Amino acid sequence: MRAAQGELAAAGLWVELSAAAGLAGLRQAGDVEEPVVCVSTSSGFKDTSVGSRVSEPDDPAWDQVCRRLRAVGIDA
Repeated sequence: MRAAQGELAAAGLWVELSAAAGLAGLRQAGDVEEPVVCVSTSSGFKDTSVGSRVSEPDDPAWDQVCRRLRAVGIDA
């Protein structure tokens, strides 16, 4: 479930460990040919260790936001 939690975090979703169970189960099921919806019913606010890292503030100018999005593969 930690891997699923990390996968969700990489997608920008902050969830506690138990909320990643649906995605973890889907990954264990292997290849699925139909569309699947995984429901997360909580946020990461209960997992206090997740927010312990401090990130540096970023320039909120739109061109800088677009540059950072493009750097991670998001067309902006």
